[in-house]
This record gives sequence, structure tokens and C-alpha cells, in this order.
Amino acid sequence: MGSTFRRIAAGLAALATMLALAGCALPLLGQVSAFHEWPSDAQRSWRFVRPEGQRDSLERAAWENLLRAELGRAGFVESQAPRFAVGFDYRVQRQAGPVADPFPAFYPWFWFGTWGRHGGIGVGGPWPGWGPGFHPLDSRVWYEHRLRIEIDDLAARPTRRVYEATAVSERLEQAPAEVLPLLARAILADFPGPSGTVRRVEVPLDRER
Repeated sequence: MGSTFRRIAAGLAALATMLALAGCALPLLGQVSAFHEWPSDAQRSWRFVRPEGQRDSLERAAWENLLRAELGRAGFVESQAPRFAVGFDYRVQRQAGPVADPFPAFYPWFWFGTWGRHGGIGVGGPWPGWGPGFHPLDSRVWYEHRLRIEIDDLAARPTRRVYEATAVSERLEQAPAEVLPLLARAILADFPGPSGTVRRVEVPLDRER
């Protein structure tokens, strides 16, 4: 019976880990690095620039539409005569590797004694006094989402880079249409923010955006 309960507990622990990584109704967790020399007096008028080879890309256009909404949230106004040119690079890379799942801290236990069978909640690993236990290593697949935003000042002569930032998050699912706006929001929150920093971010999953 003990082995049965340990298998059930192990399954629940693995499920909790998967839900957390997948971001099911959970915020996006990630890391943002940013560097800038932002002209504080400048109006945030902008336009997109596309790299060579992607001028007619429908995929690029779809990602631009998602970023356009997040730039608007941050106070940027798209213009035919803009001050800034905004470029970006978005990549999703498949990752795979071994994972060890810990047993949960609480699991049911039973014993037999003078007064019959008893039950309760145990704390620790699969054996009393041994501490946390672990499943055997298992292979998992997940995805690293990486968004880089670059902003050039078109009023400078010559044109110069004034802002660049990268946001990275790992998820179990691909779902670029869900993840890309959250990465952009993580970058643009409190724009331009401090320069030369790396910070952890937590962005709520907003299904009403």
C-alpha cells in the first residue's frame, strides 16, 4: 500500500510542476536585461523596421501586431514621421533534458497498532527520517522563448542605437501568440528603466488584453 501512495504522490508532484512551467493561469516568469542611452525629452513616436529577407513575411507581420499593442500600452505612438525605429527578434528554441521530481512534502501514511489501523499525514521523504525523496530522472521537453527589442534614434546623425533589451522565459508549451506579448510587456514595464541591469520579472496572464 505504501508504494501505491508514493506513486500517487509522485504523480501529483509531477503534475504540479508541469502546470507551473506551462503557465496555466499562472504569471509569466522570466528574466530581462536592458541597456540604454534614452533621450528623456523625446516623444515616443516610432515605426517598425524589418530585416532584409522578412519584408514580406506574414509571420513577422503577426508578431508586429502583437508588439504594436504592447508599445501602445507603454505610451509609444506609431507615426509616419517617427523619432524612433523599433526592431525586434523573437525566437523559440526547443530544449530537452533529464528532470528529477521531488516527492511532495506531505503524503498520506497508514500503520497498524494495538488499537487497529490508523492514518494521518507524514512529512519528509518516502521513508521516515530520510528527508525529501526524488523520482528517478525523467526526460522532459520545454521551450525557451527569447524576445529582443532594439530602438534606434532616427533624429541622431548618424542614426544610433539608444535602447536594447532581451527577455527570456521557459515554458512547457510553444504558444508564441500567448507568450510574445507578455515578454514585450516585461521589457516595456517602467520604460526605459535602469540601464545595465538584469532583473527577474513576473507578468500576470491577462486574457483580457
